[in-house]
Amino acid sequence: MLIIDINTIDELLQFAEALAARHGSNTRLWYRGEGNSALTLVPSIQRSEKRLAMERFLSNDFYVRAMQIMSNPPEKHNYAHWVALMQHYGLPTRILDWSRSPLVASFFATETYRTMPDTDACVWVLVPDRFNEMEGFGRCIYPIDADTAQEMLLPAFKHLHHNPALEDKILACASTDQNLRMYLQQSCFTVHNSLRRLEDICDDQMLYKIIIPKERKQYFIESLRVLGITESYIYPDLEHICRDLRGFYDL
Repeated sequence: MLIIDINTIDELLQFAEALAARHGSNTRLWYRGEGNSALTLVPSIQRSEKRLAMERFLSNDFYVRAMQIMSNPPEKHNYAHWVALMQHYGLPTRILDWSRSPLVASFFATETYRTMPDTDACVWVLVPDRFNEMEGFGRCIYPIDADTAQEMLLPAFKHLHHNPALEDKILACASTDQNLRMYLQQSCFTVHNSLRRLEDICDDQMLYKIIIPKERKQYFIESLRVLGITESYIYPDLEHICRDLRGFYDL
């Protein structure tokens, strides 16, 4: 795995352009911003034994409670949309968020510059079609509501359900949610039916790591604001519009 340090938005975009040239114009690149460069590429549900043990309880409790208050909930067996909702609202799940935009990923990497001033950030870059081919799925990027992805998400809801062909697999797939936030963030996912870490199984033609030094995090956020990548762009709701306005007017 290639690891590089960058200090400017220009360097980020130049590296992204170099990767696009290396892999070809028809190859997708996905980006994941992380406020702490030391964190590994595992989904949030796998970050403790307690979380793993409680996954089905958490998923089913969320379903029960959400069904009672949502006016237009997903269909009962649309596990992809239920897990995406859980991820969206902050519950630990077996999926990792990615974006097709390096700028969006760098926002997520550096937005915590005030709360984590002493921690380097990073942007991971994945070549998803190569990854899916390595995992035995071919080079297609599946929608997250495809049958294969749904089967990989089903064990998060049902006891002892497993498809032997999908055991210990990770799948790169695209968002299909009708959700403005996910659309603007250019969301995509990896679905983890495996405890393997991506950085342990990907070669140097499939996964890259870009370190953003801690002292450059504020510069990145301020530069992204100039480019229109603000809180209210990433999170298009009234709360974040107000946050943007308070920041703009220094209130």
